[in-house]
Amino acid sequence: MNLTKLFETQAVLDEHIIQEHPELRGQNNLDWKLLALQVELGECANEWRGFKKWSKDQEPRTRVACQPCNGSGLLSFVVKKTCRFCNGSGTVGNPLLEEYVDCLHFILSIGLEIDVETSLVWDDIDFFDTDITVQFIGVASTISQLRNWKSRGSWEGLFSKFYILGKMLGFTWEQVEEAYYAKNKVNHERQNTGY
Repeated sequence: MNLTKLFETQAVLDEHIIQEHPELRGQNNLDWKLLALQVELGECANEWRGFKKWSKDQEPRTRVACQPCNGSGLLSFVVKKTCRFCNGSGTVGNPLLEEYVDCLHFILSIGLEIDVETSLVWDDIDFFDTDITVQFIGVASTISQLRNWKSRGSWEGLFSKFYILGKMLGFTWEQVEEAYYAKNKVNHERQNTGY
């Protein structure tokens, strides 16, 4: 996979954010981006739910029922009219994927912050561990290490672990990219409306 377009798209969003928040220009933005990534990773784990051993509900949050049709996909059972809000699927959104993509936004932004080569081409990575909890911990640990070792190698280690986490969560890279671009558009809209 080629990360160039993702980095270019993220750079445009980062610049938009700086235009809306000029106090960010010329200051250290790495620390708050690292913290934001840690928070988003926690939110992703929360949507995964697999670590919640105290709960009987450990199913990942991968679907949100459409409210207008109450998840049926139909606005009217009498005339069988397809719901225009979910196009008949009965669902709107995938919270787990959305949180994963929020993390990706910050990972790319951090890469830009520490001047990682943005024309990286990434080979598919196989993984051997099947413990998603351990993978989440590994990503979190690598985020902390990146603060001390602001290098391309450290960033690539973070991206590798994060990419593997996505595969373990069942996402294809195509799904991730599609969700990234959709959320990027939302993030621009949020800047335009003073989010």
